[in-house]
Amino acid sequence: MPSGNSRIIFILVEPIYAGNIGAIARILNNFCFDELRIVGSIPKKNDYYLAMHSEQLLDNAKIYPDLGSAISDLDRVIAFSRRFGKKRPIDMSPMQMAAYVHDLPQLKIGLVFGRETYGLTDIEADLCAFRCHFTANPDFPSINLAQAVALASYEISSFEQRALQQGGQRKMDAVSGAELNKIHSYMIDVMSGIGYFQDQEHTNWDVFLKKLLAQLNPNKETVYRLRQMFNRFHVLVKGRGKGYD
Repeated sequence: MPSGNSRIIFILVEPIYAGNIGAIARILNNFCFDELRIVGSIPKKNDYYLAMHSEQLLDNAKIYPDLGSAISDLDRVIAFSRRFGKKRPIDMSPMQMAAYVHDLPQLKIGLVFGRETYGLTDIEADLCAFRCHFTANPDFPSINLAQAVALASYEISSFEQRALQQGGQRKMDAVSGAELNKIHSYMIDVMSGIGYFQDQEHTNWDVFLKKLLAQLNPNKETVYRLRQMFNRFHVLVKGRGKGYD
């Protein structure tokens, strides 16, 4: 049985079809995941016949008014999207996603799935450090919500099983999401304070730095060095240091 799966949280944003929720509960039970979060509400139609011995996941599903509140206590967040392009870059394949999740065993990681009709908005996707994409028929790339959850669950579980058999090393010292958010905010504040940003910015630096830090997965020493470096930038430009609250 896979271990450590309780730290991996599946988040559904405003699901429309009741049947998908029941099917997802069963899938999560199949792969030993035990937390389901829903943004919006559970569709009213009875799902229990599809949940099949997984009713507890439906009973215990946590409901949130928006994605921001659903992920506020998580350390890292990955969005799943079928859409990609210059403004919607894909950061991970499913296998890379599974490796990333496996390498951070001490952190709570959220996997976010969008609406069946149009997925996630750009604002919602930007709340997540990464986007993962399932390669499919380019003429018919949309994958059913429950099937997407099944594919993600299988990738994580199978990667973990292979890693356990091979005795691979896992990254153990990455800082929490709260610490990552703190250094991210500090870097943005310093850049703003020294006039780094232009009136017409073509780069979303907030999203860029969020993704960079999540890719780096810094430890406490690295976070300290980043703080030291950005404080020095502030001293050089403004003549004084920048506090780190």
